[in-house]
Formats: sequence, structure tokens, C-alpha cells
Amino acid sequence: MTSAQILEANAMELDIFDHHLRICSIAKHAIPDVTHCLVKLAFLKQASCKFFSFTETCDDYTLVVDEQGFTELPQNDSMKIMGDVWVPLRMSSSAFTPSEAVGITKIARSLIIPLADAGISVYCLSTYQTDFVLVKEVDINRVIECLPCSVQVFRESSGEHVSVSSGGQAGASGDSMGVTSVNPSGALSPRSITHKFSALQNKLYIASINPDSLHLIALQLIENMFYSSSFGELDENQERFFSLSLVKGDVSIVLDSHSLSRFAPNTLFVSNESWRMVKIGDSTDDLGFDECGIVAQMSDPIADGHISEYYISTFYSDHMFIPESATEDVLQLLINRQKSCNQQVNT
Repeated sequence: MTSAQILEANAMELDIFDHHLRICSIAKHAIPDVTHCLVKLAFLKQASCKFFSFTETCDDYTLVVDEQGFTELPQNDSMKIMGDVWVPLRMSSSAFTPSEAVGITKIARSLIIPLADAGISVYCLSTYQTDFVLVKEVDINRVIECLPCSVQVFRESSGEHVSVSSGGQAGASGDSMGVTSVNPSGALSPRSITHKFSALQNKLYIASINPDSLHLIALQLIENMFYSSSFGELDENQERFFSLSLVKGDVSIVLDSHSLSRFAPNTLFVSNESWRMVKIGDSTDDLGFDECGIVAQMSDPIADGHISEYYISTFYSDHMFIPESATEDVLQLLINRQKSCNQQVNT
């Protein structure tokens, strides 16, 4: 094959969607104040909100909604709102095969790491169907400029996806090495992990349902979203996590085994693999929205190991989901990366 044919065979497509998103944090004690509004946005067919993501952690409830949904939210002191407007990206490629790792791993080299190296902050939202990478609206042109030339960029406009030119600054091969610096000896330095992380014992599942059947499980979803305090105490080294995303007609649910048991058998399409959660940061170690490279730091060694990974960001922390069967391998990869970077700092 010629170089042109190789590039064409491995070409990737990036869709920039015409959604203008806001990211909010709702205090745990304040959820009754917004429950009625959130039920309307999530479950009423006549609701104008087309991008809705709700995630509960032990720290807060994080909400990601489009402009239409945001205008319907009650504004009060119990809700924190990220000032920037965000735009969702989705990368896909026909070159991927079912046998390859899925989730953020498959776009780490082509999207996550180039954006980190360009100093562009991202907010990740993996779903049952795809992986959305949110970037600030003001950074869209920089995103396009920093992508490898093998990435074909499409921008949604009035329902149509229009091709735009990418910058191709990452080189013709589109290969990113996942490094940020060169050490004094001239060797490439691995990307360091700067925030604390912990592997929790929750067994989680990624599920979906036909959107036309959403009303059949609305009561169970409402129970999981707003009344989890009635579920009882979690086991040691477990933390509450539940996420519901409704995007362009697709339904995605991330839930633990206890929450899953509240649904009737065969109600949901559930991933065959069970997942473990690695939490990065918390309310005392606020990751912030201006810092860039956090997703790249965590995903880089996982991509090296060719291990599947899903990733969900929230207002205060990030959450990486790894196959339960690969938990020890992933933790060893992360620990080895930390040790490697610490040794280089000390030499």
C-alpha cells in the first residue's frame, strides 16, 4: 500500500456537535429543590433538552445540559455553575475492530493526548454507545488546528455535518507518543500522574435501553437518581456512583450491582463485562476546569497496555472505569508510571 492508501485506511473522523453545554454541581442536600425540573428534562418527551447527563457521586450531583435545559434550571446558592460553555466532540474510525480495546483507550493517541499537549482542557463523558469529549467553545479552533492530518473533521450546522480542514500539526502519521518533555539526557519523558487516585471496590455495569421503552423504567431511574440515601450503607472502600445520560435519543446508564438489582431481569441491555472504578481527585482535591492533561495522564499508560477504559468526569473529580478482570494490571501500569516519573524527577 502507498502512504496515501495507509492514511486513508486509518483515517479517523471527528464530529463537532452543535450543542452548547453547561456543567453544574448540585449540593447533596439541595436535590429536592431541582428534582421536579430534572424529571421533566429527562423523561418528558416534549422537553426541549437534547443533551442531558446526570451523575451522582459521594461529593455532589453533576449535571451537564444544553442551553435549552439550562434555562429551565432553578438558580440558587446550592448550585454551582461552570462559567464556560462546552461543546461535545466524538471521534470514530472504521479501522477499529471488535477485538480491540474500547472506550477512551481507542482515542487516547489521536485525540486526548494531542489536546493535552496543546494545553486544551477536556471533560470526558463515556456512554454505552460512544465517548464524548467536551471542550470549551472558545477552544474549538485550537482543537481543529492541533489534530493530526489523518483526522477528518466535521462540524454540525443546522442538522448537517460539514467537513472542515484540520491543522495537521501532529504530523502526517497522526502518531502521538504521549510525552510532554525531554529530559536532560535527550530521552522522551513519560507523562506524569499529578493527582491522587484510588481503586474502589464497587462492581459497576454500563447499560442501555431502547429510548421508546424509557418510560417503563422511569420509576426505577427516579429512585436511583434522587432517593439513593434509602439504599443503606455501602461496603467498605465503596462509593456511591450512578450516571444517566440521554443524548440524541440514546440512553446510557452506569450503575453498581445493588442499583442494577432494582430493575426487572432483562429490562436493560447490560455490558457483558463488569467494571471497577478508579477515582481521581475529590472535593478536597478539586481538579478544576482549567487544568489540562488529567485524562491524558491516566489514559496514556492504559492505552500502552491496550486495555479498555471508560471515563466520566464530574464537577469535583474524574472516574475511570476499567474491566474488573484487568484491575491489577491497570493499577500496576499506573503505579509503574508514577515510579518512573518520580525517579526521573529525583535524578
